[in-house]
Formats: sequence, structure tokens, C-alpha cells
Amino acid sequence: MKTMLTLAPTATLHLHLVPAGRRLDFPTPAGQFAYVYRRGRNQSWQCVARNACSPYLDRTSNLSATTHEYMVQYLDTNGEVIQKTSIVRAAPAGLPVSPSWISLR
Repeated sequence: MKTMLTLAPTATLHLHLVPAGRRLDFPTPAGQFAYVYRRGRNQSWQCVARNACSPYLDRTSNLSATTHEYMVQYLDTNGEVIQKTSIVRAAPAGLPVSPSWISLR
């Protein structure tokens, strides 16, 4: 979508690592449709859910080895992007999202 990264984030997205996968919690305003996007390192955004409900559970099994980012875009009834969430990052299992000098031993 042409406006994917031009809108300023206006909604909050929360990521939780759960045994079944990665759970995303986000608001679902009335009259808006949530589209969930995911991308890996150096990859383009991929829509993984259209008209999604919160919480959304990403159960893709091959995600644990690399860092992935998520965001949600909201479309109106005309299909126009009207807002988006901030981007959240899920690090591989056992690694912090942002390594610090303390964790590098």
C-alpha cells in the first residue's frame, strides 16, 4: 500500500510472546478494519491478517530464529488507510530486543 509508512503512528500495539506464538493486542475502532503486517530483517512488509481482531495470534512456526517487526494499519470502509500503530519488534527466543553492552559477554 502506498501510504504504509507515511502516516504517523496514532494507535498502540502491544506484543506478547506466549507459548502458542506471538500475541498482538491493539485497539479496534468502530468503522475501521485492522490489517496486521509483519516483516523480517531486510524484508518488505507482508500482510498476515486482514480485518483482524484483537488479540491476534501469529502462530507461524519458523519465526523463532530471526527478529520480526509488526504493525497494524487501519482502513476505512472505502479501503483508505486512515491510521497505523507504532512498530513493535520480536527478537528470537532467548535474545533481548535491543542488546546492551551488559548483555554482550
